[in-house]
Amino acid sequence: MKKTGLFKIITIVLLVVMVLTWIFSASYLPNGTEIAEMGFEYKIGFFDFFQLLFGAYSFPYFIQIALLILSVGALYEVLGKTGKYRAWVEKIAAKLKRKELIFLIVSSFVIAILTSVFDFGFSLFIFLPFIISIILAIGYDKITACLATFGSMLIGTIGSTIGYNTTGLINKILGVELNNAITFKIVLFVLSFAALLFFLCAAKRSKSANKEDLDLLLGEKNSTKHSIIPIIIIFILLFVLLVLGCTNWESTFGITAFNDLNTTITEFSPKLPFFHITTNGVEYGMEETAIFASIFGKSVAAFGSWGYGEMTVIILIATIVLGLCYGMKLKGTFENMFEGAKKLLVPAALVVLTYAVVYFSGNTMFYTTLENTILSLTSKFKVVSILTSTISISLGSLLNVDMVYFVNYVLPLVMNTLNNNVVTAIISQGIYGVTMLIAPTSAILVLGLSYLNIPYKEWIKKIWKLVLILLAVVLIVSILALYIKL
Repeated sequence: MKKTGLFKIITIVLLVVMVLTWIFSASYLPNGTEIAEMGFEYKIGFFDFFQLLFGAYSFPYFIQIALLILSVGALYEVLGKTGKYRAWVEKIAAKLKRKELIFLIVSSFVIAILTSVFDFGFSLFIFLPFIISIILAIGYDKITACLATFGSMLIGTIGSTIGYNTTGLINKILGVELNNAITFKIVLFVLSFAALLFFLCAAKRSKSANKEDLDLLLGEKNSTKHSIIPIIIIFILLFVLLVLGCTNWESTFGITAFNDLNTTITEFSPKLPFFHITTNGVEYGMEETAIFASIFGKSVAAFGSWGYGEMTVIILIATIVLGLCYGMKLKGTFENMFEGAKKLLVPAALVVLTYAVVYFSGNTMFYTTLENTILSLTSKFKVVSILTSTISISLGSLLNVDMVYFVNYVLPLVMNTLNNNVVTAIISQGIYGVTMLIAPTSAILVLGLSYLNIPYKEWIKKIWKLVLILLAVVLIVSILALYIKL
């Protein structure tokens, strides 16, 4: 097994952040416009480094992402033990003979458009091992498989149209509607995917397809009399629940039905008998009880408000049901789930390590000072402002690896510098997505490289031309948006 080099590189980034806190003072924007100076009280010392590192691995949001990744490993290990999953993958690959490129393009487009419109984030990883297995089975190499899946997700981020977790968050900070500059964003998506398409079409297939060491979660090749139908149903249900649960229906489409339904169900309170033992004695009688809220919990989220925690629970339930459908004993199912989770333990740990970078950066607040230093180089020429903003956004993306943190720590100063909501929106999501295709702190990229065991240096050698093309695309569309009013 090749070493990806990711652990070493991310650790070096963390050490660089540590040094930067000694050079750039902490600061922030209390009112979104004027910077408040805080000095060097948050610079990282030796023991501070490890305290922040341990803090990142105990931060709830980061842990939820890791658990989601581990649950996907558990799901596919059980799938592999059914004796039908691998046979299904190989059967699909056989039917795709002479149609391999079509499948590669179509699957890549579906992933990109899903990200552009819905932006499910890491939750889309549920289906990527299945698609990757087929891509490898039809003869493409690991880098092509990574580019067509994880790379396509980032293409969808570059060309995000109404995806709430990208476009929605950016536009919320800008104070504009979700469909602001939608025409330019569609153009950005089309041109970005066209660039990706060129590289996918140039990819060559190998005759030695479906090697065991290429596919981590392909599973066993066992003959079985069981039907493939339960697996298909599970995949369909998971996708339906992903769309229903993780699409922000209210903010994106103005649909409040799911929130209203959730409120109606959780507040349903019929009169029921009760029997309580308290410190004051025994109490009994009849009272109104929110029965569904009591059974499922008061914090149960409505469709449209689900996060990684809810999807993890759904995956684990689906995995157990799948094991029962194929005659596995409950103990055996749990053992297989544990083995599958172990296979993705390193990718999950590395993803949290990338989030440690934003944890370091956010807790030391030095980046505002660094960003202000870069943006202060801006001249009266608007094109120069776009170039300095590009540098700022790229560095900000590398240090603030999640869009939630990016819009809060990076976007405000860029917004003040460009003073143009359309250009700010386009260049922010575009440069962020391009940076995440190459940055060693890109959580999506790190997951893809570690899952497929691709060395980071090897990825850079294959991808740098595409990155330059995408960078040019983003800058051209941003400059056009500066001078064209739609």
